[in-house]
Amino acid sequence: MRVPAWKQDLKNRLSKLFRFKKNEDGATAIEFAMVAAPFFILVFGLIGFAMYFFVMNSLDKGMDQTSRLVRTGQAQKSNMTVNGFKQAVCNGAGGWIKCNKVEVFVQKFADWNSVAPQACLNSSGAQVTNSASGSDPIATYSGASSNIVVVTTCYKWEFAQSIPYVKLGNMSDGSMMMQTATAFRTEPYTE
Repeated sequence: MRVPAWKQDLKNRLSKLFRFKKNEDGATAIEFAMVAAPFFILVFGLIGFAMYFFVMNSLDKGMDQTSRLVRTGQAQKSNMTVNGFKQAVCNGAGGWIKCNKVEVFVQKFADWNSVAPQACLNSSGAQVTNSASGSDPIATYSGASSNIVVVTTCYKWEFAQSIPYVKLGNMSDGSMMMQTATAFRTEPYTE
């Protein structure tokens, strides 16, 4: 018995289709391609946020350690300069902080109601720079014993602009302005 040509043709086509269905070469690569983008976004996002918290914590630590010198009167008694104070903040924060990207502001206030930390960005979104002369004694800005003092540290973190897939920066160039501040009343030290 002879098989009609159309049946033979259909049988050939179906066998090719079933062969294609059973072939799983490259399936893993296709599956990975589907999950690769979300996976890399998650990985780079975790790295970026971990770096952010690491740098922010380091900057806060450096500022707190150095602010203690003002709080106890050691900075005022030793005639520490504005540049010396800034360098001490950078040293306390660690070697991964670029000191030329740090601005430190020390302000004294008459009462707690008027306390406000210095803004790190101006109205146009640019970094505010400290107008104090680097050779001025820090006591000029922190006052004497029993004064209310606010120390504000601003750091332009440029690493934020290089993290792929994740936008952490809050500045126009993609960098992030990190700000940390502390307020305290200086101890009643003898001058």
